[in-house]
Amino acid sequence: LVQGFDRPNIKLSVAARQDGRQQLLDFARRHAGKSGIVYCLSRKKVEDTAQWLASHGINALGYHAGMDAQVRQHHQARFREEEGIVMVATIAFGMGIDKPDVRFVAHLDLPKSMEGYYQETGRAGRDGLPANAWMAYGLGDVVQQKRMIDESEADDAHKRVQTSKLDALLGLCETAGCRRVRLLHYFGETYLRDGVAACGNCDTCLDPPKTWDATEAARKALSAIYRTGQRFGAVHLIDVLLGRETDRVMQWNHNALTVFGIGNELDDTGWRNVFRQLVALGYASPDHTAYGALKDRKSTRLNSSHVKRSRM
Repeated sequence: LVQGFDRPNIKLSVAARQDGRQQLLDFARRHAGKSGIVYCLSRKKVEDTAQWLASHGINALGYHAGMDAQVRQHHQARFREEEGIVMVATIAFGMGIDKPDVRFVAHLDLPKSMEGYYQETGRAGRDGLPANAWMAYGLGDVVQQKRMIDESEADDAHKRVQTSKLDALLGLCETAGCRRVRLLHYFGETYLRDGVAACGNCDTCLDPPKTWDATEAARKALSAIYRTGQRFGAVHLIDVLLGRETDRVMQWNHNALTVFGIGNELDDTGWRNVFRQLVALGYASPDHTAYGALKDRKSTRLNSSHVKRSRM
């Protein structure tokens, strides 16, 4: 039986990470008594997150390939046989799991690709009943993924493919349109519901994000990246744009730059959104070799035709 890629019973949601653990706890509590999976990239994060959730009343267990085999098998058996278990795991967990009533899948780290995201979220709602796929992400995820790609032993051609996959996933995270449309388009499918390219079952359809013309803000952000030497991350760049005389700003004499204090029309959250959009659109790129510094990826100034209206 050959079917399309659409899983209409799964609600897709992506949130900008602020306090990832607390956001995850709030999400898990909305599914109290239901089975779910939380994916993390590292084994340590799996263990820490499972313990933290358990300490806050969530029936959470950990699972990764480095655990004692008997403990791992015991946790897997409990998840399969009991109700209301939340399994915090690396992507090693899930293959071959025959549990149709998983009500949610959460990603606390950015997956490696759209293929990985689709496969992992697809472990929810296999019984056809409503399920949720939720993900929290930030620029730190992009830096981490870029480092993993650059430091791999793959050849340049493979690294370019992996980078393009990461770019596609960023596009899904930052889109102001329907996430399902974006996801299915990646797999070569066109989605129309009653003649409209909107699914009605993702966060951007159910609660459309506010948008605004960020052309001038993007120019200021790129100018800050360039004038600080393309050596600093978003936190420092935002301090410069907001005119904050922090120790680091003063140490580098960035209070003397023409971009110092020119960004008071936005707050921290607004500027973080702008920088994420610039990365997603390809105008800026994180440099993991410089501790997450942002670089002017295209080495060009924007005009109004180059940038979409940014999500807030």
